[in-house]
Amino acid sequence: MLVPSNDATSRGKAARHQAKELTLTGARLVLADATFVGTVHIKAGLISDVSAGRSSVPAAVDLEGGYLSPGLVDLHTDNVEKHALPRTGVIWNPLSAVAAHDAVVTAAGITTVFDSLSLGSMTRDSTKKSDRARIVPLIVEAIGTAQQLGILRVDHFLHLRCEITDEDVVSAFESLANNPLVKLVSVMDHAPGHRQSPQVDRFRAMQIRDYGWTEEDADRRVAEWIEASRTIGPRNQETIIALARARQLPIASHDDETPEHIREAHGAGIMISEFPTTRSAAETAHSLGIRVLMGAPNVVRGLSHSGNVSARELAMTGHLDILASDYVPASMLHGALQLTRDPISLSLPRAIAAISLNPALATGLSDRGAIKIGARADLCHFIEIGDVPLVRGVWKEGVVVF
Repeated sequence: MLVPSNDATSRGKAARHQAKELTLTGARLVLADATFVGTVHIKAGLISDVSAGRSSVPAAVDLEGGYLSPGLVDLHTDNVEKHALPRTGVIWNPLSAVAAHDAVVTAAGITTVFDSLSLGSMTRDSTKKSDRARIVPLIVEAIGTAQQLGILRVDHFLHLRCEITDEDVVSAFESLANNPLVKLVSVMDHAPGHRQSPQVDRFRAMQIRDYGWTEEDADRRVAEWIEASRTIGPRNQETIIALARARQLPIASHDDETPEHIREAHGAGIMISEFPTTRSAAETAHSLGIRVLMGAPNVVRGLSHSGNVSARELAMTGHLDILASDYVPASMLHGALQLTRDPISLSLPRAIAAISLNPALATGLSDRGAIKIGARADLCHFIEIGDVPLVRGVWKEGVVVF
């Protein structure tokens, strides 16, 4: 492990606390229930006042238009894995990967990111499986090192994605469950025949195409996966949920397909449904008080890349609560603004809440996600070029980080 020098640590701490007071003015503020041109005063990293109109204070920073929203809170991103595994069989320097990932999410306006790491495999490709397992402890250590060095621009937490059909997933979870960075756990079952891949024949053909399996290999591996889902999957899920609840960690289900999947999740104490694949699942989630999380790329593209229910459709019917970047950090702000267009036409405060306040509250982070007195001064300034948002400035606890 790279040990930070005292000088490096001191520089990082100094940078984080360099701004005692700050005034931002001249942009349209996006509050929880209103938008107006106004001024935000910041003191000791917290919002001390919010007022309408422009400030005449000489030291005020004039944002010269655009919007000032809360910093974005991203509960699910694969972005750090992309930097750590840029090509099959290539494991990049983990500290470099974490630093690059941090720069990308900051530039997207994200001030709190849950780095999603896969525990257990959702593939039967042995090379990919071993690489994804190998990078997990490396990334966790690199995030800790980067925090000690003071080089991270924004807050990083861990979202442990537990593939319950993997026989080693419980031990992998137990090795990380007490890490203070862990703030979210999800239980996933990617076996064909249900959830994300209800059509077994279609799934089998995709594996042959993407991984070069023979038909005999495909038959055997698909059968093994389905059997694991039936046998060890329920036992692993029950164990992981019990361990997570004992640590008071929020838990999410994944790719819920049917109302029964949602009812099972609700019975287990799950309060977030990630990427439900059908409208009926999302509707049932809402009826039981479970928040629905969808991928922002789904909104931007207008459809799911997997052929599942459209996030736009769920927004139109009032069954969408949270957007996450999934595989494109820049999609969060873009997706939220798309929700304000016809025919969905959400208010801007409601759309922005899907990428700030709602995910913060869903994971117990009540100190951020809104522009209000007493909240952390995590903020994002953006303008629009056509219908595309462009981030112009980002502040974490009142300190400019982009």
